[in-house]
Amino acid sequence: MGGRWSADQVLALAPDASSVKAGQKLATPTPWTGTGATDTLVWGLCKGSGKTPYQTIVDIGAPAYKCSCPSRKFPCKHALGLLLLWSQNEVPDAAEPADYAAAWRAGRADRATKKSAEPSAPKDPDRAAKTAAQRVERVRSGIDELQLWLTDQVGNGLAGAEIDAYRRFDAVAARLVDAQAPGLATRVRRLPALFSGVDSAAVDWPARLLEELGRLWSLSVAHQRLDELPDDLAATVRRHVGYPTAKADVLAADGIADTWLCVGRRDADEDGLLSRRIWLWGATSRRYGMVLDYAPTGATLPLRPVTGEAIATTMHFYPGTPRLRCVYDDTTPPSDAPSADPVGTLEPMTLTAARHVRARAIADDPWAQTWPVLVSVRLGRTDDATPALIDADTTAVPLTGLADRWPLLLALTGGAHVAVFGDLGPQGLDVASVLVDGTVIGL
Repeated sequence: MGGRWSADQVLALAPDASSVKAGQKLATPTPWTGTGATDTLVWGLCKGSGKTPYQTIVDIGAPAYKCSCPSRKFPCKHALGLLLLWSQNEVPDAAEPADYAAAWRAGRADRATKKSAEPSAPKDPDRAAKTAAQRVERVRSGIDELQLWLTDQVGNGLAGAEIDAYRRFDAVAARLVDAQAPGLATRVRRLPALFSGVDSAAVDWPARLLEELGRLWSLSVAHQRLDELPDDLAATVRRHVGYPTAKADVLAADGIADTWLCVGRRDADEDGLLSRRIWLWGATSRRYGMVLDYAPTGATLPLRPVTGEAIATTMHFYPGTPRLRCVYDDTTPPSDAPSADPVGTLEPMTLTAARHVRARAIADDPWAQTWPVLVSVRLGRTDDATPALIDADTTAVPLTGLADRWPLLLALTGGAHVAVFGDLGPQGLDVASVLVDGTVIGL
């Protein structure tokens, strides 16, 4: 049978923290009977509160899940518990799946066959061009209204902007969604966070709000001059405004074949949509890539790669400048990396050098906020006791988005200088992983 997942890989599938705890409680043979596993399926019967045990099945290739329990979470605690049990080598291998597992697998295969057999209507180039032109006009109309609103905000002054901020900005964001400019809408919808008081910078909200309004204005003006911009910059503007880029078009461009090391990842849940950013480091190309995946809340994001894992594949980068977001061709999945250790190719730098790297990235993309960096630092605090990273030149940068990661970061570093990877932004560094003894450890 194929290699089993680790517990960390299994728990990465959990939709929330409560599911993690519930799944761990079921990761024992006691409630399970009739368990088994093949190269593609894991199944078992889990005793519940009723007389009939729950039938739980996991397709480890997709992954996909089926459980007869009434839970609306996906995967449910039974699927997580079964996978954890399997990862602990406590599920026996079997030549053939149980009848209910085989029936479910056959049903999935049948539906996939029917779907692939459905004829697809050929695309009409003239109609596609007309649709694209109509979208541009809708976006321009929405941007015209946005500019009027921005002018009013600055003309009337920012005093009182923090009062009922969500209602104040949501109406503008909703109009931009109607205008098919979701990227701009997301930027507007995030403005109330400036008043939330989640960090000390919230007291400076007037300056930060003015900066964000300025970015919105410059982005709207850039869209008005889209036809005059260089191709890369025009692609960057479209990306920030929210124009979609077909994955097929990205894959059609030349890619970069390399051994890619996953140096960090971060999940977020916003407006009912899960997102996962995975940062990769190319061992030979000496460059970063970022894979961005989305899924509805409750659905499952791709499992691989996990932090510290290396894969050998070709990454294709989205248009724009600088090129960071990428994707690999999932029709030819990545293979395990060669024996050479890509961790040794990582290049930690000082905080001053990292700021210069970020500055060059923002010079190419004025609407970018952060850039991935690897810095050699130790943990410390600023004069006002704010947690910070300090390099050998005593340059410091505040730590952002720490939450409950601060104690773990202290335990991993032990006060010594270590290589820390994260997203460097205007408010500080959001740490995603630490390099300890040749191992990348995610936070």
